[in-house]
Amino acid sequence: MIPKETLNNEKRRLRALIKDLFQSRHMGNFEGHQSRIVTLEIWKESKKILLYSALPGEPDPVILAAKFPGQVFVYPRIEGRHLGLYQHTKESRWVPGPYGLKEPDPETWKQVSLADIDLALIPGLAFDALGGRLGRGVGFYDRLLGDSRFRGMKIGLCWEWQLIPLVPRDTHDIMMDLIISEENILETRMTS
Repeated sequence: MIPKETLNNEKRRLRALIKDLFQSRHMGNFEGHQSRIVTLEIWKESKKILLYSALPGEPDPVILAAKFPGQVFVYPRIEGRHLGLYQHTKESRWVPGPYGLKEPDPETWKQVSLADIDLALIPGLAFDALGGRLGRGVGFYDRLLGDSRFRGMKIGLCWEWQLIPLVPRDTHDIMMDLIISEENILETRMTS
């Protein structure tokens, strides 16, 4: 077992490296991701789908909401140390949130339960073939997806260059079921 301090140092080193790469790498568009996502059976069967507001350089799944108005989409909102979940409606407005993100205005969105989410599309800095995900270090998604009420499928979204051999992980780090880049769908060993 890797000592916690060593693991945390490796995560910090890798986060810094990936964040630097975001400055120099070409970010494509979301069409490659979209074409893979919408062919999945889970996409077709899902009643409520969790999306996210992308930070600069991240694959941006918000385009799905515009192209598939018949689906029910849910977005996270930072509420203290946790993420609240809100369903988009015609009246929904966005408000500025922490980290430069746009977030649901809780007065114009419908709050939903984590138990209602069938499919969650999740951002990250890096992913591996085992389903490992390196987040930004705050733990919002690990706490959300690690909650016993969540039973949906977890799909990590990334650019091809964000796939690495092994993401350092701790016992609280939540594994993805699938990883989708602009070029591939990677079934993790979690689903094999």
